[in-house]
Amino acid sequence: MGIVENIKDAADLAKKIGDIELYRKIVHLEGEVMDLTRDKRQADQKIEELEGKLALHGKMTFEQPFYFQEGDNIPFCPRCFEKDKTAVHLFLEINRADLKKWECRECKSGYRIEGPDYHRRYQVQGSSDPGPWS
Repeated sequence: MGIVENIKDAADLAKKIGDIELYRKIVHLEGEVMDLTRDKRQADQKIEELEGKLALHGKMTFEQPFYFQEGDNIPFCPRCFEKDKTAVHLFLEINRADLKKWECRECKSGYRIEGPDYHRRYQVQGSSDPGPWS
């Protein structure tokens, strides 16, 4: 039996013997235990969320101006990652030899890279796939 069930049983016993003051205290205690249980559940969810964000941070590497994850050659939005701690892939809007432009569909930030060094600079090491912008 859990603590809430035990408190309910104690409240039922206090009610049967007619001790109204004891019954009220037990019912109040039951409410406090339920509040503490809810608060613990919320704290556990927050811990899980923060652990996930910490794990994500450990997987990300920064190659100016973008964030990448190993094995994924599509850049992540630096604004979303730095401000909101979320990994949001960028979408290629312009794909020319002299200009690449990505947009984040989450925060609406745009990123332009100009010049011929683009492919060498932003190719993730170990990846033979130049990605959707080649």
